[in-house]
Parts: sequence; structure tokens; C-alpha cells
Amino acid sequence: MLALQIFHTVAAILWLGNFAVTGVWSARAFASRDRVLRAFATREILFTDVVFVLLGAIAVVGSGMALAGMEHVPVWSTLWTRDAILTVAAGGIVWLAVLLPLEFRMREQALRANDALDRTFTMWSVAGIAVTIALFSVVFLMLAKPV
Repeated sequence: MLALQIFHTVAAILWLGNFAVTGVWSARAFASRDRVLRAFATREILFTDVVFVLLGAIAVVGSGMALAGMEHVPVWSTLWTRDAILTVAAGGIVWLAVLLPLEFRMREQALRANDALDRTFTMWSVAGIAVTIALFSVVFLMLAKPV
């Protein structure tokens, strides 16, 4: 069980760290006004989202569910696990419905040197910050385990 707890914790750190770090380096890339750097950033945002967000979410949720099962925690009737899962699910819906389409749009706009890129990046940033805050609240739920 210790190995699974370590895996769960490391997966959560990488998953949430990707959200925080991508926000910082992408903001710096866009602030540079360098077209080549912006195009590179849009491509890497897509790449890191697929690798760290998708795989991270699978690893965190899967290992969390396994840990809950091993500890006989009734996932859906326990406040902190239910709310954590619902928060992750809501974040996933926003990621799929809002963030990914904006990322593809940013990639297209960066390749065409479109002036709309700044507006799209701003929308992506606002939605991304909201999802990041929501997902970081899951850390509180996991540690505080409110009843």
C-alpha cells in the first residue's frame, strides 16, 4: 500500500505541477511577443497537456480509487472523496470542452500569426486558472478529509 500511496502522491505532484508551471512559462512566452516562441509555446502546451494532464489524471484518479478500496472508504458517501472526484470530473469536462479547443485554436493562430491569438490565450488562461484552483482544492480535501 505504501508504494501505491507514493505513486498517487508523485502522480498528483506532476499533474498539478504541470498546471502551475505551464501557466507561468506560457505567460512568459506570450509576454515576449516573439512569434516563434509563441508558436513553440502553443505546440508544447498541447504536448504537455496530453502527457501530463491526461496521463496524470488517469494515474491520480486510478490510484486514488484503488487506495480508497484498500482502505474500505465508501467513495460516493464520503464527503471528501466524492467532492474530490466531482471536482476532478468538472475539471476534466472544462479541459475537454474549453481548454483543448482553445489550445488547438491557439496553435492555428500562432502558425498564421493571427492577432486573435492574444484574445484566445487570455480565454485559455482564465479557464486554466479556474481549473487549476479547483484542482488544487482537491489537495485540501485529500489532506483535511472534512466530514
